[in-house]
Amino acid sequence: MIRRLLIPLVLVTAAVLLMAAHVSAQSSVPMTNEHIQRIKDNCQQANRTLRQLHASDALLRVNRGQLYDLLSTKLMARMNSRLALNRLDASGLVAVTANFDRTLGEFRTRYRVYEEQLSATIKIDCREKPTQFYNEVQEARELRGKVYESVRKLTEYIVEYDQKFKEFRSRYSSSKSGGES
Repeated sequence: MIRRLLIPLVLVTAAVLLMAAHVSAQSSVPMTNEHIQRIKDNCQQANRTLRQLHASDALLRVNRGQLYDLLSTKLMARMNSRLALNRLDASGLVAVTANFDRTLGEFRTRYRVYEEQLSATIKIDCREKPTQFYNEVQEARELRGKVYESVRKLTEYIVEYDQKFKEFRSRYSSSKSGGES
């Protein structure tokens, strides 16, 4: 079951990593009169792009959030509970699950803050207030980077949970076969 859930997660993670790499590759540029004029000239296209990003990020957040919830509640928590009920030591799995759940809460909070910032940025008239628009886009970009950091951490915890589960399974299998000899 873990493998069936991990494959789609890895694919989604790869897509987010590519998007985040694109965002982080863009560096901040000092505002010049030419830059301000470019913002004014490309205002309509910039707003269109931000609206598309807003829509695609919202869909990605819903899908990713549902997948994370599924992994946490249907896989990790249930596995940990079953092992505890059978009085098996699953402390490594429980620790990873706790970190995953904490980071999932962080992901939700960071995404909400990012979404609010992006929504506010879209409402700014970039022809009338190009400098404010630019600064708000920069802020949204930084907040999006924080969302990405949470996604990266969640992915690491999923991989770590898989490794801890394999270690547990190996220890359990060897103790069962060693007890039967």
